Amino acid sequence: MSEEVKLNLGAIEAVMQLPPAPVVLLAVGGDEPNVTTIGMFNVFSVDPTIVGIGIKSSRFSYKLLEESDDFSLNVPGRDLLEHVVKCGKHSGSRLNKFSEVGLTPKPGSRIRSPTIAECPLALEVKKLENIDRGDWDHIWYMGKVVHADIDKDYDRSNVLLYWDGEFWTPEMVQGKE
Repeated sequence: MSEEVKLNLGAIEAVMQLPPAPVVLLAVGGDEPNVTTIGMFNVFSVDPTIVGIGIKSSRFSYKLLEESDDFSLNVPGRDLLEHVVKCGKHSGSRLNKFSEVGLTPKPGSRIRSPTIAECPLALEVKKLENIDRGDWDHIWYMGKVVHADIDKDYDRSNVLLYWDGEFWTPEMVQGKE
């Protein structure tokens, strides 16, 4: 019988071994909305449906999240990879990312913040609370999904995933590409 060997990893090294997480485009703000790329997304409850995103307080969208009662989380497909990268690289404090990146804000059905027309799945979220521990590097915003739109031909194998500096699709993770 061979002895099972396990490696001793530090916490961050262990977390980095987790599978990729979905990338979402956060759209927030009423009169002058911003869009940014979010790699820290989680479902915290199914019933009621509570989701959360992590964002650094240094980000322009953090200010908008503080001022807004809602936000949308938009799931981009692989065809939007270039847009996703640009939204994550540039600050909305210096430019209107919707027009500069080439995304279309669409009025939310039940929220003031827009959704993104080009994304095949959009979650409209009413903000419930934020968790700002001071000793964490991200502030978590929790909210209840109050409406969702999905393209009739939505293919979740085409959505973008992100982890440790790399973008993936579920097909790539399953070894189909």
